[in-house]
Amino acid sequence: MDYEDLFKLKPVLDYDVNNDGKLAYILLENKPTLYVEGKKVEMYYEPEEVKWNGRRVLVSVDKEGSERRSIYLYDGDKIDKILEDENDNFNPTFIKEGLLFISNRDRRTLHLYLYDGKNIVKLSKGEEPVESYCVINDDLIVYSQGIYDNDVYVVNLNGDIIAKVSYRDSEQSVLEQCKYKDGFLFLSNHTNYYSLYYYDLKSGETTLLAKEDEGEIYDAVPHNPLAYVYLKEGRSYLKIGERIIEGGFIHSLKSANSSLYFIMSTYDREDDLYKYDGNVQRLSDSMNGVSGEFIKPASVYYESQGVRIHAFLYSKGGEDKGVVYVHGGPDWLCTDSFNPTIQLLVSNGFKVICPNYRGSIGFGRKFNHLNDKDLGGGDLIDVINSAKILGVKKVAITGGSYGGYLTMMAITKFPENWCSAVAVVPFVNWFTEKQFEREVLKQYDEIKIGNDEKLLKERSPIFFIQNIRTPLLILAGENDPRCPAEETLQVVEELKRLGREIRYKIYKGEGHGFVKRENYVDSIKETVEFIVNNCK
Repeated sequence: MDYEDLFKLKPVLDYDVNNDGKLAYILLENKPTLYVEGKKVEMYYEPEEVKWNGRRVLVSVDKEGSERRSIYLYDGDKIDKILEDENDNFNPTFIKEGLLFISNRDRRTLHLYLYDGKNIVKLSKGEEPVESYCVINDDLIVYSQGIYDNDVYVVNLNGDIIAKVSYRDSEQSVLEQCKYKDGFLFLSNHTNYYSLYYYDLKSGETTLLAKEDEGEIYDAVPHNPLAYVYLKEGRSYLKIGERIIEGGFIHSLKSANSSLYFIMSTYDREDDLYKYDGNVQRLSDSMNGVSGEFIKPASVYYESQGVRIHAFLYSKGGEDKGVVYVHGGPDWLCTDSFNPTIQLLVSNGFKVICPNYRGSIGFGRKFNHLNDKDLGGGDLIDVINSAKILGVKKVAITGGSYGGYLTMMAITKFPENWCSAVAVVPFVNWFTEKQFEREVLKQYDEIKIGNDEKLLKERSPIFFIQNIRTPLLILAGENDPRCPAEETLQVVEELKRLGREIRYKIYKGEGHGFVKRENYVDSIKETVEFIVNNCK
């Protein structure tokens, strides 16, 4: 695989299937592109989410990465605007009374709303964000709400609370297809690892349906037999009755017309759409003829300040240089999925490690909270210690989003460790980040890092830029509402003031990540070549 091959890849970004088995999906082509029953649908902005509504399709569309999404309806002939304003409107579902959707229209958090074509009514209460919701019937909706202490609420169309499922100091999450028997399915990690539960609306009783030993269930559907997906050591497993399908990373599990559908990526294939009806069938071709000597990562563990850390190690053998690849989030993880940046680094003679530092998901609630009020502290040490596993003298570091932040922390706090660094859509200043990031992240950061000014300064790379000794490249999105491009410009201005060199790019019309094909390919090429050229 080379850089030109990246233009050929066609991963599935989202999909939906109706009860007749008809598909609507979004592929990454020159930009994200909508297909309905195999027919290409032209849209001005990038489609991000697709949902069937009878024989029509609801589409959430993002405006050049700004996360001010609009909702459209495609009926097979034309596209109509349903809801378009300066707010972030997404996750739409039509019910008898109108359109349900999640939005930040109060400019403080994310709530669940009902739009009847004239009026928009807020259904969820309180000041915390709605994470997800599910329609049980024409009269009842269930949703999950909160940050790190999520509860599940059942409400009517007036927003009146009918039932509440809550466990202390834990997260409860609602599934997209939740209706099951006389109630609904939900996930809870109140026993540390996420497990699958059933809530009976008639009796008010909760029943444990499935759990995995040191594995976290993160998706499920009311199929026959019950089907769910769980994570263990960064790899996904789809369990259908007694059958287990191993994937790299599996998501978007759905049940329709007696079949299961899901998106799966492996170390050697991009995201493809699959169908299971007793046999596994691949319905898309994400690789589009692209092949290569792709390396399957090995699971490794190491100790870091007494904490056992999992990582994926990519190696052909015999490398004399390496890269630490830092995942974002921090509520995310390294997965055994297709990563062109990593594969291209390996093909250029680098050994690569991707650590699941403390605070990563997939390893239980306790592990996920080990970095509370300590962002850029213990998790940074885990990243630094992962480089020792590489066993080479020359090591580069790269990461995106929170991984970009940890990259900047690494080169300012441990400046002598690196032969080069690439930070993708990073933030560098907790004070300005908390001021200008989008509203729901402000809420998140209040809980995760807090307001101790001494700590915020200590954990802000911008105040230690003078320590940088390694060649640095920063890539950012012009319209990023999560880690604004202004964060990158702070670094540029400070390094220029110090008379230091800095290479950076701010991609126009992009947000928190690069979805236009030209920019997507360029960002990978820039990352790999910068590391290769500076770590010879």
